[in-house]
Amino acid sequence: MRDITKWQIVSFISRGMAMAFGLVQSFVILRILTQAQWGIVQLAISIGGALGIYQHLGLASASTREISSAKNDTQIFKIFVTSVFIRYIVTFPLAFGLFFFSDHIALNVYHHPEISFPLKIYAVTLLFQGFQSILNSVISGTMRFKNLFTYQVVIAFVSILIFIPLVYVYKINGYFYAFLIFNILSTSALSIIAFAPLRNKLVFPSWGDFKVLLKEIFSISIAIYFMKIIYTNWEKFGSNVIGLFSSAETIAIYGFALLFAKKIMNISDAVTDVNLPVLSEKFVNNIKDFKETFSDNFSKVFSLIIISAVGVTYWAPQIIYVLAGSKKYFEYFDSLHLIPPLILAFILYSIINIVTASIFIPAKLAREMTVSFVFLIAFTALSFVGSRGFLGDLTSMAWAMACGAFFSFWYMGFSIKKNLKFVFFSVNHYSLLIQGIIICFVGELNILWLKSLVFVPLMFLLLWNIISSKFVTKEDFVLAKDKFLSKFGLHK
Repeated sequence: MRDITKWQIVSFISRGMAMAFGLVQSFVILRILTQAQWGIVQLAISIGGALGIYQHLGLASASTREISSAKNDTQIFKIFVTSVFIRYIVTFPLAFGLFFFSDHIALNVYHHPEISFPLKIYAVTLLFQGFQSILNSVISGTMRFKNLFTYQVVIAFVSILIFIPLVYVYKINGYFYAFLIFNILSTSALSIIAFAPLRNKLVFPSWGDFKVLLKEIFSISIAIYFMKIIYTNWEKFGSNVIGLFSSAETIAIYGFALLFAKKIMNISDAVTDVNLPVLSEKFVNNIKDFKETFSDNFSKVFSLIIISAVGVTYWAPQIIYVLAGSKKYFEYFDSLHLIPPLILAFILYSIINIVTASIFIPAKLAREMTVSFVFLIAFTALSFVGSRGFLGDLTSMAWAMACGAFFSFWYMGFSIKKNLKFVFFSVNHYSLLIQGIIICFVGELNILWLKSLVFVPLMFLLLWNIISSKFVTKEDFVLAKDKFLSKFGLHK
């Protein structure tokens, strides 16, 4: 338990630093581009991302699972080669298709000719992106977390150095020039990190090895592939649907709220970096230890997600005003009321993300995982269609995202209880979630002195709920303090 907690703390720190660099980059770019230009960038990224996910094939998570349980180091490169071979059967036609059909998509589907060239660059970038998640699997699966977390911080800083100058000079096209360069550098760096320690054990798979590995990887990867497709289309659903009948400025308003809200995913991503390889091993060897480890760890992580979400949402107007400036603040003012429902959507999806990596994939609950993600996109679409008439496009889309996430989360809990006789989300968790969301909406108060005055008692009650529920104990604070001090050589 201490090992997983230790690496999660390090992961949170690295993800936090990377997120800070990412926020700086995003808000500087926001200041450089006009609202219409920002909307075009968001639309092109959304279209490219929704198509690019089809190269995923579920291979990254499946490879991590197989690598973490590999019997020897020579097996690792065999798993990598097998996964890459399968992926590029899809990546090459997908990249060429997006490149040659970009004009048609831009002119005839979305009626925004400005996105044609960015989509072409995105298509070329796909050829480099294909390697990244599988290289990441090699590093994560061999539990070289220190290398992985150092890379995350460094590459986030490098991203600032690439994106800001190119966006400043070339505006929309500069963003996508930077996108291509960044992905080439990322792939190169990950290749060195992944295989430098294994350079003497790079054995290609035989035909027999290939067939065995193919069967093992695909036993769970197809369900993960389906899941990734749905998640990406769910995340891009708002921009892609609104983009069909709205202006670039409207897309920008929704895209800004989405960008702000989805930052909370950094916490669950930090958890899954560690949980997938560690808990996959525990599930195979000791199911009782697996359940105890997950339950104790999940409550702590959930508490951190709620505290972080409440803090950034409550003070979102002030954060945006300081980072974006008064002019951009008023340009994107209509985004503010979309942030609380979108934050709720991504809190729920953060739980889904953790449960998927920590329980569904290790337990190979492929069918149940697939159904839960069908719920995610289906209930989002139904909620949007049902509420659009009286809430308007933007508000109904934000709440539809939250509805879809809730039904997916509910089904996951139901299926885990049914199949594993395991309940991970209690009344105390629901109580904390509801309390957190209420505080997020209180943050919409326009009177700054009153908002500041009520924040302290609200947060005190939130922390009291966490401690009284025993999600976090005194021993946890002591452990975190000791880890922090020892990291900087200050431990007695």
